[in-house]
Amino acid sequence: MYRSSLAAIALTAALLSPMAHAEGEKSLRVHWNKSSETDLATVVIGDYQESPESNYLIGATYGYQYSDTLFTLPLEMTANVGVQWFDEQGYQENGYGLTAFIKAHYRWELPWTDKQVRLGLGEGLSYVSRIPMSEVRDFAKKDGAESEKLMNYLEWTIDLPLRQFEPLHGLFDGGAIEEASVGFLVWHRSSVFGLFSETGGGVNFMGFSFEAQF
Repeated sequence: MYRSSLAAIALTAALLSPMAHAEGEKSLRVHWNKSSETDLATVVIGDYQESPESNYLIGATYGYQYSDTLFTLPLEMTANVGVQWFDEQGYQENGYGLTAFIKAHYRWELPWTDKQVRLGLGEGLSYVSRIPMSEVRDFAKKDGAESEKLMNYLEWTIDLPLRQFEPLHGLFDGGAIEEASVGFLVWHRSSVFGLFSETGGGVNFMGFSFEAQF
């Protein structure tokens, strides 16, 4: 836990540094995600198995783009801070969460079209006021192990930018919003094979999002 606390302090300091005032593109994302039994390895192909608790979260994330590249690679880099509210469906009291993470984005042009999708992968930290019940159960299966409030955070997204569709151009003309996207988002907490807790384990929440860039 000592290493986890140092990591949390370091990442928070980076996100609150003067870089946060850089003249980059800023974004606000809202999302809804439901807990899933699906392994992270198969989440990316759309596999979904509902958890017995059927708990879900509602979240919002603020981000800013601090670079157009990563070591010359065409990856847009953003720093992000998010908040979440967890509905535990009566299994326990509802809880709140905070995430801080760095995220890489890649714009992929779909074959045989002139349309793009935006792929994103984020890595950072997640802190919750109460460990989600689906995560509690996942750890308890391992000889009664327990999770921790501070865990590693991973976010995977695929977004469809809306401005590329001509009938929607009018939504952006003269407004503060430069682009908007709808997408699929995987919200993932894990111990990284026991680095953040006594054993390996984690939880996935899968769902949908809307993001505005300004």
